[in-house]
Amino acid sequence: MSETFSNVDASSDAAGAIAWQERIDAWPQIRAYKQRSYEWCGEQEPRLDVGAGPGTDAVALGAFATDLSLAMCGAAAARGIAVCRADAQALPFADASFGAVRADRVLQHVSDPERALAEMVRVTALGGCVVVSDPDQSTLEIEVRGAPAALVAKVITTRREIGYRHGTIAGRMTELFAAAGLTQITTEGFPLVLTDPDDAFGLPGWPRYWSNRFDADEVAAWEQSVKIAREGGFAFRCSYVVTAGVRPQASSDGAGGTR
Repeated sequence: MSETFSNVDASSDAAGAIAWQERIDAWPQIRAYKQRSYEWCGEQEPRLDVGAGPGTDAVALGAFATDLSLAMCGAAAARGIAVCRADAQALPFADASFGAVRADRVLQHVSDPERALAEMVRVTALGGCVVVSDPDQSTLEIEVRGAPAALVAKVITTRREIGYRHGTIAGRMTELFAAAGLTQITTEGFPLVLTDPDDAFGLPGWPRYWSNRFDADEVAAWEQSVKIAREGGFAFRCSYVVTAGVRPQASSDGAGGTR
């Protein structure tokens, strides 16, 4: 969630954040959308992975990596890739430096995603690709056997509106790409379905974590329902959205195309 991944180094468990990211990145459904994002980076080089985390994607792409977190930069460097600490909203590169620029699960966390996207476009060469992936929390569905429907709805709303700075930004990405002057815009959704509540991004503890929004009875009811649902009757569904666009060779009036 944004509290952790917008500032990993200030979190209570940076090593745990790295381990969690490496773990979920190995899930087949996560690998599927990542593979599409690699393909949409095209063949142009060099490549830049913004907010690269522990560097697994940068290795796959043969990309240079940046991340705001020193801990993440260290994990990426340990994989043998070139990495520097940098804010996605102020990339330390000259204009048009990279043939492809990618960001995965980054814009949902930054304070100003439009600025971060503008920076990605700025450092992309004319004719180069910009690729962004994020989950769309507006697609989130949760089933917990025995939990009151109103409580489930409250948990979903809190996750979407409080758990992320920009939980629904993936659903607006084509609009943001067009506004940033990108063309040939392509987007594709990839479903993630989980049936184990302990895989669901800390879901068993959400109401307790957000105790300023849930009373003690709601916390107890949620935790009891999750305990029961571990034996069956749990589902977590959310779509990950990959969006790609091209920085046009000629000046653009900001209108985006679709391919």
